[in-house]
Amino acid sequence: MTPQTVGGLSAPAKLTSRPGRSPLLLLLLLTVLLLSLPSLSGASEPPRFIQIPKDQIAVSGGTVLFVCQATGEPRPQVEWRKKGKTIVSQLNRYEVRKFDGGAGAVLRIQPMRAPGDEATYECVARNTQGEASVTSKLTILSEDKLPHGFPTIDMGPQLKVVERSRTATMLCAASGEPEPVITWFKDFLPVDPSASGGRIKMLKSDSLGALQIENSDETDQGQYECAASNSQGVRFSAPANLYVRECCMPPRFHTLPTNHELMPGGSVNLTCEAVGPPMPSVKWMLGSEDLTPEDSMPIGRNVLELTNVQQSANYTCVAMSSLGTISAEVEVKVKKQCISCTSKMRTGAAVA
Repeated sequence: MTPQTVGGLSAPAKLTSRPGRSPLLLLLLLTVLLLSLPSLSGASEPPRFIQIPKDQIAVSGGTVLFVCQATGEPRPQVEWRKKGKTIVSQLNRYEVRKFDGGAGAVLRIQPMRAPGDEATYECVARNTQGEASVTSKLTILSEDKLPHGFPTIDMGPQLKVVERSRTATMLCAASGEPEPVITWFKDFLPVDPSASGGRIKMLKSDSLGALQIENSDETDQGQYECAASNSQGVRFSAPANLYVRECCMPPRFHTLPTNHELMPGGSVNLTCEAVGPPMPSVKWMLGSEDLTPEDSMPIGRNVLELTNVQQSANYTCVAMSSLGTISAEVEVKVKKQCISCTSKMRTGAAVA
């Protein structure tokens, strides 16, 4: 704008409206600004679910797990209910484990019992702005009434010790019709590979599923289990521990064998587990006799199956690696039959 001159003095020029700056355009800009204010100020939001638990069909005596997660502002808190009552973790069979600051919760039941555990379970999310809920139904079947194609765990994860920064791989094989989907859990919580920055991967090849953990560290230690699910139901594997250790350590026992006492002709399984790293080979001995073939010595865990035991004996579990050898002895004692007692019983029966 060019100033106007009045009597040698400069006076401001008058402002004029430019074409296109209509009141309608200004109103539109003001509306957009007002609509953006709630998101800029962090407006409150009632709970809404981002992970909804599914109905489950499971095996009596097995494990089942429901996962529920919500979002909102402020962050909602989630709880599980059965018949209107809040479920609290019990040492027996029910356990609720929360994650995401309480906005997510896992309900785990093990072992399941029918008909008591057959019910509709409710996940409730609450914050200061409201409450929301979703439900899931649990159906429990006995092993002899499972439908064709119900998932079977053919191979579950095994105890594993890995050196820090190395890759750990947990394996799970399952079968069923249709082909089951394999998922993984750590310490009862779902494993989320997307939160690992690509370090954790779920791999699949035919019926075999693998959980691969690269550059492992102490945070990866825990109890892992896999679940196989299809339209017929879900089945969980037995859990297995993963240990992450600094390299390297001599062998040490994870599970020591225990003494047993049995009747003549009885049977017993002796279990011995040892860890490293490196993972040791484990064998059983009776005196100086090797009971485990040298060419098929298992790594980490060895179960000795004894049948028709007639004599007491001491068995030795030996774990060995390049860093050392350890051993532990266990006694299997056969109870002596009371011949005189048996004779008296027969005599008494004859007199009678």
